[in-house]
Amino acid sequence: MLDGGQAIVSKLSFAQTNAWFALLARWLAVAIILGHLFSERFGGVVAQSTHPTIIAIYFFILAIGFGLPALEKTGRQSFAELSKLFVGCLPIFYVYHRPDFLIGEFPYLNPLVPIDWLPAAVALVAILSALLPFLRGALGDVFGRSEGPVTMGGQRTLAGISGVLLRWFAVSVILYHLAAAAVGAPEVMKFRPTHVAMYVSMIFLVYGFRRERQTGHVPWYDWALFVLSWLPAIYIYGNYNYVVERYPYITDLTITDWIVAMVAITLAMEACRRAVGITLVALLALFLVHCLFGPYFPGPLNQAAVDPMRLVDHLFFTTQGLYGSITGISATYVLMFVLLGAVLEKARGGDLFMNLAAGLMGQQPGGPGKAAVLASGLFGSISGAAVANVYATGTFTIPLMIKTGFKRQFAAAVEAVASASGQLVPPIMGSAAFLIADFTQTPYVQVAKAAALPAFLYLFAVYFMVHLETKKFDLPAMELDQVRKARREIRLDIHMLLVLVVVVILLIDRTTPFYAAFAGVVCTVLFSFLRPHTQLSLRALIGAFEVGARRIAPIAAALFIAALVVGTIELSGLGLRFTSILINITGGNLLLTLLLVMVSCIILGMGLPTSAAYMIVAIFGAPALIKLGIEPLAAHFFVFYYAIISAITPPVAVAAYAAATIAGTPMQRTGLTAMKLGAAVYLVPFVMVYSPALLSIGSAGEIILAFATGVVGVIALATAVQGFLIVALTIPERFVAILAAASLLHGDWRSDTVGALLLTGIVITQMIRKKRGRIDR
Repeated sequence: MLDGGQAIVSKLSFAQTNAWFALLARWLAVAIILGHLFSERFGGVVAQSTHPTIIAIYFFILAIGFGLPALEKTGRQSFAELSKLFVGCLPIFYVYHRPDFLIGEFPYLNPLVPIDWLPAAVALVAILSALLPFLRGALGDVFGRSEGPVTMGGQRTLAGISGVLLRWFAVSVILYHLAAAAVGAPEVMKFRPTHVAMYVSMIFLVYGFRRERQTGHVPWYDWALFVLSWLPAIYIYGNYNYVVERYPYITDLTITDWIVAMVAITLAMEACRRAVGITLVALLALFLVHCLFGPYFPGPLNQAAVDPMRLVDHLFFTTQGLYGSITGISATYVLMFVLLGAVLEKARGGDLFMNLAAGLMGQQPGGPGKAAVLASGLFGSISGAAVANVYATGTFTIPLMIKTGFKRQFAAAVEAVASASGQLVPPIMGSAAFLIADFTQTPYVQVAKAAALPAFLYLFAVYFMVHLETKKFDLPAMELDQVRKARREIRLDIHMLLVLVVVVILLIDRTTPFYAAFAGVVCTVLFSFLRPHTQLSLRALIGAFEVGARRIAPIAAALFIAALVVGTIELSGLGLRFTSILINITGGNLLLTLLLVMVSCIILGMGLPTSAAYMIVAIFGAPALIKLGIEPLAAHFFVFYYAIISAITPPVAVAAYAAATIAGTPMQRTGLTAMKLGAAVYLVPFVMVYSPALLSIGSAGEIILAFATGVVGVIALATAVQGFLIVALTIPERFVAILAAASLLHGDWRSDTVGALLLTGIVITQMIRKKRGRIDR
């Protein structure tokens, strides 16, 4: 018999064995499923070789369902669980004894002998018994408890039967697209109309007629619009052969064709008005009017009128309009990456990024501000929207910055500027990144690679501004207990970074972003089970699907209208005219053209999502820059960058205003502070244009030189704006710092040398002044 001490040791060892067994089972099961996922993608593996994987997964389900309870129980209960495990394993022995049972040349034609039914029945009963505890919890999650109504800015918060219907409709939308990624999407003219119908109809449920008067229920007319939104997709499905075999512009439209097309276009416009605003819809209306009444426009805008039937035919019955490549991007890349962000966030991916930032930056002077920069940049890469990022991270970072001595307006501005960077941070970038890949016919992995150094420069620019503010006012670090807590949390969640590793590996292997993001979603769910701390319940997964579906709605609506705008401009040929007009206005001067494109991006970005603002300006602005000799990828990144920066540029700095509501500061003043804080950020796109090596284009030496020039330029401009480096700058020193930044902008080695020497001179004079104790305040 054991004494008391030995009994305690025995119990501890037994519990520890259980924990290790559970952990080993989880990791092995995930590794096997992951191997199966990769083998399907890379190996061209024949179906027979997947059977060992299926058998192994079957065994581990039994091990977790019966083996773990057997270790935890004693006596007869333990024996009963082990007996179930033994009986459940009998079909495995039978399969290996008769491999032709599973592996046959004609599996559905070979008749089963009576004895084959017994192991099949045993396997079915065993797997259901092993999964029964999980199924009970899952059914309780689905039909019993819920996470409550999802609340998102500008959207209805629905409860009761409307909330349940919306939740399951949103989940159905996500499951449809997951199935398309897993087994292959249907034909283009089936998949895209279905995607449009799903999101246009969803918008009528989650957005009211007037956004400022949102209610907690869906009125009857929105239910009617929900049903009507499915008419175009149903019509295409019902007349599919006619739609795909007809000759566009030659086969006359019937009155039914015309009515269905008008319903689709009108409802898409109304959905965009509700979800995004009137700006993009008004732009489309303007282009449609120009298309139909071209002869009445003056000067270079004068053109022949387009026949209304031809216009409707082009926009609805071809893949150059509503169902064009832009809608395809919405249905695949954008949707799946936004969903990946929502699921990863639910599995504590967002908390992991916050803790990483606090753990790395927290003990530095001004730690809360520096941690906010890194956390917002990382979290923004999975949220994909500046305002959503501000609300997600700002509720924690802004109060913490204020508590440690940062001014309220400055704290709000830091969060706003850092949050806007998320769409630049690879591998999960904003939706406009996929549009860049489509416009320039560049693989997405190349776009993500090109974004890496500009994203670093953006975050470094904000970080250095915060660093100078910290030195100027001698701000403290985070409390040591908070840093230690963050580092403990990192150890619990760090395995979720494997999701991004999988996505990056797949993208590098030139897998389609659609499949890479799908694999990321699957891996997020799998990896979450590796630790109890991150484990996703079915209820949480359903909640993530609903959040993902809702987040996609305004992006999808904007892209639908952008697709119509592009289709209209292509039909009228207005894009080429705009390019010529722009070059004529600036006289072919590159700097003036860049400034004009910059202003256009910022103005459009004030009222539109980044993707829509990028699309509109890219149609006429990017071709003009390319015509003036700019690298195509650099031209498109220039447009993309300023479409992002518009979120921090007054008078409609949406990210800054969101941060102001958290900090309790005046919106316009916060916007101006954000613009000042991001002053160095405004410099980066010009560096990209004059030094395309910053986009990883060119030799290693050119890339390193461009990056170093960018870093020094950011330091120079940040120093000038803050009026501080080692000590406070004098007025002449500020002037020299501005000259240094301007010199480093041009991309020529001579001007770069001048800029570097000017900044070196400032550093030397600052060091001398500090040594002599002559510090000007």
